[in-house]
Amino acid sequence: MEQEFLAVALPEMAGIYFNAFLLFVACIAGYLIYRSNTPFKLELFFLSFFLLGGNIHDKLTFALPGVSFFEIQPDRFLFLLFSFFLFRQLLFPRKDVALSFGWNVPWFKILFYLYAILVISSQIYHVNQIGAPELITNAVYAFNALLIMYCVRIMASKETLRIIGTSLIIGAIITSLVALVQFTVDPMFLRTGDQRIAFGSTIRSNGIFSNEYLHAYYLIITISWVLVTFRNGWQKNALYLLFSLGVICSFQRMSWLILSLVSVIYFTQIERVAWSKLILTGLTGVALAIVVFLSFRYEIMNSTLVRQRLSEPVNSRAGYYTTAINNVGKKPMFGFGGKKNETYYYSMLRITHDRDRATGVTGDFHSGYFSTMFFYGLPAFLAFVGFIVAAIFYFGGMIKSSLIFAIPFLVALLFGVGNLTNTFLFPEYLTLLFAMHMGIGQKLREWYIATNGQHQLLHSSTRTLLWDSSKGSKPN
Repeated sequence: MEQEFLAVALPEMAGIYFNAFLLFVACIAGYLIYRSNTPFKLELFFLSFFLLGGNIHDKLTFALPGVSFFEIQPDRFLFLLFSFFLFRQLLFPRKDVALSFGWNVPWFKILFYLYAILVISSQIYHVNQIGAPELITNAVYAFNALLIMYCVRIMASKETLRIIGTSLIIGAIITSLVALVQFTVDPMFLRTGDQRIAFGSTIRSNGIFSNEYLHAYYLIITISWVLVTFRNGWQKNALYLLFSLGVICSFQRMSWLILSLVSVIYFTQIERVAWSKLILTGLTGVALAIVVFLSFRYEIMNSTLVRQRLSEPVNSRAGYYTTAINNVGKKPMFGFGGKKNETYYYSMLRITHDRDRATGVTGDFHSGYFSTMFFYGLPAFLAFVGFIVAAIFYFGGMIKSSLIFAIPFLVALLFGVGNLTNTFLFPEYLTLLFAMHMGIGQKLREWYIATNGQHQLLHSSTRTLLWDSSKGSKPN
């Protein structure tokens, strides 16, 4: 009787916690909009809520009556919201909003458009295989990323950047604290997705996200905001430490590498901190890592994670990558369209011996690059690589003009490196974050050109200007 009661009560209690959390972040988003004088209150409220809620707001998903294949998920709601926003601006244009469609378009943007067109073309070509519902869904995902990039650019102002930045930082604080609770107290606290083993019986922390790598990459993106927009002080150091601990609790190796890469690039090439301080900090980190390893050596070496990696030569990711390379020549133009084909099925079954992996229920190629090559063809692969590389060089080249360009640069770098071992294509949360930052970066460069570098947000002496909360100030 007691077990039956718990089986019913625990899910209901979890539902109450999730609903309370969503109400809490909705109140935060509402407060941020209330404190601002942005003219885009509706759009920025839902964008802030999207950034604050992680993947927990996926629980708000609902199906349209009579349209079973197309649920209204948070990212699809943003697509509808910004489609209406753009339609409204076209019909009733505002004087302070310029819908520009000029020919002076950066290369990364052209390649991003080309990539989206090629992905949709591949899905149209394979429509008999994947079905019309999946074609529509994937097309919406592609258009959504383009739409968010464009709409964030035309909405961008000091107020918009403050709302986005504040939402990211508050969201990062929340997911870091949740991750620490999951790691030290209750692994199921606000958990909404994967339950992957870190070591022993310890589960990797997801924070408020569905898996550990989204949680970690979200934190690293926010770290770039903290490093660039905060002057040196206890707030900057405290947030950097908290978010780094959140990344560590994910036990996702690539995120550890990217965090190290972002930190080294920022402190050596952008901030140019004295080498003596960097060496001291590095030695301290190595010492702490050694202490942790020696303290938990038995648990770590006998953990599921380590045993899986040590026994991975046959089932390694190299097998996935080889599958993509060996088969792309069979359908080089449009790829295989997705996972619903015999080539993917038998290849994955041979490598993993897992029917769920073979049927596409779980997993993929563990690389955005190889997934694009296999699913969508070589032209899409080249466009995908091209737009990422072009974005990195585009924003990286602007850092010498203003430090604030380091934010989109570091996000582009994270997206490019992260896709080596994870798949971030159009349906992914991280892709929308990247699109958002591409839009912000474009607007920053427009300000730089229009004001000859004199816009107030481009001055290194005003690094905390975004957090100047004078409510009555005129938006820029």
